Amino acid sequence: MPQSTHGIERIIRLASRGSGSVGAAAIVVMMFLTVGDVLLRYLFDRPIAGAFELTEYLMAVCVSMTLAYCAIHKGHVRVDILLSVFPARAQAVVRSIVTLLGVLFFSTITWQSAIQAEIIRHSGSYSTALRLPVFPFVWVLFAGSALISLVLLRDLRESVSRAVEETRWNWIWLCAGGVIVLAGSAALFWGEEWPWDLSPSTFGIYGICILVLLLFSGFQIGLGIGLTGFLGMAYLSGSDAALTLLATVPYSTIASYGMSIIPLFILMGTFAFYAGLSRDIYWTMYKWLGRLPGGLAMATVGACAGFAAISGSSLATSATMGTVAMHEMKRYKYDARLATGCIAAGGTIGILIPPSVILVIYGIITEQSIGRLFLAGFFPGVLEACFYIVTIYILCKRNPLFGPAGPRTTFSEKVVSLKDSWGLFVLFGLVMGGIYSGICSPTEAAGVGAFGAFLFALGKGKLSWENFTASIMGSGKTTAMIFLIMIGTHFFGYFLAVTRLPFELADMVIALEVNRYIILGIIITVYIFLGAIMDAIAMILITVPIFFPVVTALGFDPIWFGIIIVRVAEIGGITPPVGMNVFIIKGVAQDVPLKEIYKGIFPFLIADICHLGLLIAVPQVALFLPGLMK
Repeated sequence: MPQSTHGIERIIRLASRGSGSVGAAAIVVMMFLTVGDVLLRYLFDRPIAGAFELTEYLMAVCVSMTLAYCAIHKGHVRVDILLSVFPARAQAVVRSIVTLLGVLFFSTITWQSAIQAEIIRHSGSYSTALRLPVFPFVWVLFAGSALISLVLLRDLRESVSRAVEETRWNWIWLCAGGVIVLAGSAALFWGEEWPWDLSPSTFGIYGICILVLLLFSGFQIGLGIGLTGFLGMAYLSGSDAALTLLATVPYSTIASYGMSIIPLFILMGTFAFYAGLSRDIYWTMYKWLGRLPGGLAMATVGACAGFAAISGSSLATSATMGTVAMHEMKRYKYDARLATGCIAAGGTIGILIPPSVILVIYGIITEQSIGRLFLAGFFPGVLEACFYIVTIYILCKRNPLFGPAGPRTTFSEKVVSLKDSWGLFVLFGLVMGGIYSGICSPTEAAGVGAFGAFLFALGKGKLSWENFTASIMGSGKTTAMIFLIMIGTHFFGYFLAVTRLPFELADMVIALEVNRYIILGIIITVYIFLGAIMDAIAMILITVPIFFPVVTALGFDPIWFGIIIVRVAEIGGITPPVGMNVFIIKGVAQDVPLKEIYKGIFPFLIADICHLGLLIAVPQVALFLPGLMK
């Protein structure tokens, strides 16, 4: 590789690391700003002037500056299940073509962001309370978009080099693919007449098929969704309308006070992990349940439920509890299938028990109360843990060697063990108590929870500079991944609105003379299939705009439906042939064959189906607590 190429590579990496640090620091500033605003308002009735506006600007900095950092560390979600079945030379060609599409898309966002920044500067747009100019923060988005475009260009060079190394014939395929991409893009923008005449709804169906093809070809999910929506708008409404969306949607999506709840809850989970709260709750549950048959596995599920109350992430819960519990279950000679199965299944509780990032996202895109969704997820989440514990008990009663009982502990030892987990209960109380007492909104509660987890980590001496940096950079990377998908989903949402496909689908379903639960069963089947092959956040962001009008038209409660699809997303997380949680556990238990992990999951899938059936048959399990809210 030429020396100049090495130099450019190094500059891109350093720039991405620097911008990622700035974006991660913005999350920390948001945390302190939110806590300060709550305390000053509650204690002295003197809130920070313009706190909402400052948070919006910090969100613009946070997301814009972490996009490239996430891309260079391969943090953006891909689904390459279809691509992986092709030969290596074909994979290299396809990756080159889809990366070229990504370069074109983000380069266009960069171009339009610069134009938008100048338009806003000349119009003299300022914030309402603080009179801060808006255009500098649009320029921040421009800088972030330009940097991720450079990262994608670097990836394109690597993909093309790899493709050419496989076989020289790939030059022909690469050139042909590049010409098709460029010609197709140009035709959408400058073509005036088309040889076909498609209704908007028909074109919407084609758009969904193109999206599925892009996603399964290994395209980054956020880019695939956004590109499909953007090109669809260019066809249906013209290039000017599509470019206008490209200039306005990214900034309006990220510069949002309500959206700040997402990075703040993510930060709370990472601080809680480094504070050791996951290990604390595990040992508490171990003292209470360890002496039972399968007690360590039961303790793992209980600890997963406890950590879910401050994590809000399925994958984070699985990875955290896997590192804590797997060693102990091996030490007591637990069957590998039971050990890995209970961790993978227990980890899924992370997106149901509040606070949950998935429920937050569902609430935002469907305009439902996040507070009600949190209450609705509590009983189902606890019941899910109980179903898993009963499953473990049955398995170990039938075969005691599956999960030998651990050492007995006295009642006083059990009580004393609770002191190790007081931090978790305090954090949960801060967040949920703050919301339902009216002291703070869900967004403010996320900031308070993050600050509380920060203080616990600091007070326990666990927050070294290295851990602090890892916490905030990890939070920034996850935030960028989520928001790239959300930006893409906004484009796709506008496209679907123009096609009117969701509403026509709802009308068609209503006209069918079938029981509404049959339609619900079909929707659930789709979610289980998608959940098995893609990330839950991406799945919900893609499908909810399509299915939500159908569900509400059928008369189902939108809060209840939110719990149902989150529960189904959990099932998808451990369902073959993929199941994201399974691969997390495989990374922790590398000596356990993947086939054995899937075997261990099977009993828990049966428990999941029984639990899901209960939630469908008795909606009040989820709706009882929200019904108590005035």
